[in-house]
Amino acid sequence: MSVDQTSAGEGETFVMKDADSLVQGVEALLLASGEPLTVEGLAQALDLETEGGRALVEQALSLLSEEFAPGRHGFELVRLAGGWAFRTSSRWQEAVSRLFDIPDDTSRLSPAAMECLAIVAYLQPVSRPQIAEIRGVNSDSAVHTLIDRELITEVGRAGGAGGAVLYGTTRRFEAMFGLAGLEDLPALEGFALDEEGREQLRRRLGLLALPE
Repeated sequence: MSVDQTSAGEGETFVMKDADSLVQGVEALLLASGEPLTVEGLAQALDLETEGGRALVEQALSLLSEEFAPGRHGFELVRLAGGWAFRTSSRWQEAVSRLFDIPDDTSRLSPAAMECLAIVAYLQPVSRPQIAEIRGVNSDSAVHTLIDRELITEVGRAGGAGGAVLYGTTRRFEAMFGLAGLEDLPALEGFALDEEGREQLRRRLGLLALPE
C-alpha cells in the first residue's frame, strides 16, 4: 500500500517518515478509537489539518478499505455514522457476542421504544406530542428510554424558542444499525418490530412513503 505524498501540497508539514507510516497511523487511530472517526478528526490527530493533508488521509482510508474489504479478514473497515470504523465481520459477530456476552442493544428495547425510534428516524425532526399522536398513546417513557440510550437527542424547537422540543437520531443510532448516514436508513424490518408492530406503524404513518 502506498500514498501519493505529492497530495500534501507545497509547504505541507508531513510528519510521517513515509507514506506507509501514514497508512499505519490511520490504522492505529481507527483501532484505538471506540467510535467512528471522520477524515477531519484523523487529520487533526496526525497533524495534517490542511486540504492536502486531508486528501492524504482519504487516500490512506481508501487503501485500508481495500485491504480490509469484507471477506478478507475477521474484521472490516466501513463507513459508519458519518465516519470510518473497524468492525467485526458479520460472519463472526455471533461468535464475538458469545465470547464477550454482548447483548443485542435493539433486543433490549421494548416494542414501544422501537416504534418510537422508527418514528423519529423516518420523520425527524419530530416532537414528543407528534410521536404520541402517531402512536395513539402517551410515549414519554419510551422517549426517555431512547434519550438515556443516546439513540435520540434534542435537535431544536418547533417554531423557535418556547416551542415543543424536536428530536432526531444520533450517531450512536447510526452505528447501532450499521448506517454510514441517514440516507442509508433500512426498511422498517431493520427495527426488529414484529409483523403486527410494523403494520401498525405503517398505518399510523398514513400516506408517508417509507422504503420497503
